[in-house]
Amino acid sequence: MNRALTVLYLAALIDAIGVGLIIPILPSLLRRLAGGGSTAMHYGALVSTFALMQFLFAPLLGAASDRFGRRPVLLLSLLGGATDYLLTGFAPSLWLLYVARAIGGITAANMAVIAATIADVTPEGDRARRYGQLNAVMGIGWILGPILGGTLGQLWLVLPFLLAAALNGLNLLLAWFMLPEPDRVRDRSTPIRLSQMNAFSSLRRLRTMPALLPMIGIFCVMCVVGQIPISLWVLYGQARYAWTPLVVGCSFACYGLLFALSQAFLTAPLIRGLGERGTILLGMMLDAGGFLLMGLAGRGWMPFAIMPLLAGGGVGLPALQGSMSRDVGPARQGELQGTLSSLANLAGIGGPLLVTTLFAATVHTLPGTVWFVGVAAYLACAGLAARALIRRAAAD
Repeated sequence: MNRALTVLYLAALIDAIGVGLIIPILPSLLRRLAGGGSTAMHYGALVSTFALMQFLFAPLLGAASDRFGRRPVLLLSLLGGATDYLLTGFAPSLWLLYVARAIGGITAANMAVIAATIADVTPEGDRARRYGQLNAVMGIGWILGPILGGTLGQLWLVLPFLLAAALNGLNLLLAWFMLPEPDRVRDRSTPIRLSQMNAFSSLRRLRTMPALLPMIGIFCVMCVVGQIPISLWVLYGQARYAWTPLVVGCSFACYGLLFALSQAFLTAPLIRGLGERGTILLGMMLDAGGFLLMGLAGRGWMPFAIMPLLAGGGVGLPALQGSMSRDVGPARQGELQGTLSSLANLAGIGGPLLVTTLFAATVHTLPGTVWFVGVAAYLACAGLAARALIRRAAAD
């Protein structure tokens, strides 16, 4: 693996650690700054603020990297990440905590730049494998983040943020000295338009790519349905299986490990054997099967046995992302990846609200309803996926 990919993966790892790092200690920060009575309200608002900033700024960073270069945009985002962690840890007031989380969401939108740079330095046939490795690295970060946040936060509430800021600073130095600007086609004569800075405008521009639009639809369905296990796991485990916090933590660690392993070691062999199209469909089938079994599982040990299916289903997204990256020119990779990142972040804003609302309405009657809805969504998407993939095969 070359040095550029090492720096990019490390940046993604630090982003993922930062997302998970604040989960176990954010309530303590809020109790210190806002008082116990409004902790829950501010907790949800801060999470939404982070996701909203990611959604709004991912296209802007992606378009800026197309115009001005990947390296300067990534360096600025790493500097902003270090600032976010320091400000969060030492915030003396609640409004500064909101400012810090907004900065964190903006800088975390650098995933669009990371994905575009990977496309720049990777041959087309290897991009899906690299995106799988990227997801594996992020899976590791999602394991390490909550563990580091909970453990170090018990010693000193600010300590996890000092560590995260130091990691961002280290990665900034590595990127400065080890990450060259990729050799690619850039159009310096065309200025960035205001429409490129609007996340919703970037979504509207996808209508000009009719061949890509069905694949974007599949991507959206997979992102929204993917919010079901992310949003529901703790609530569902406690309500249906009476899981203790220790069991919940172990389940998160197990899933994160299985997800990282599947992304690192299954994506490339499956694409070689089944192709990108077959891998996309297989990922949907594995996820749908796992959701169906989760809705039926009545014992607390069963979700652990179902986890390999859910983790294996994650191979579909990198295959889909790699497939779509071949449909745009090299000068628009940042725009495409920024739009995909915005769509994923938009699902992260609305998806949890839909999932938890449906779960609250059915928990006392049919608690597995949310999982069955996920299965239905995949089945509804299957026809669209089949038609789109067959059309792509005929075009190739």
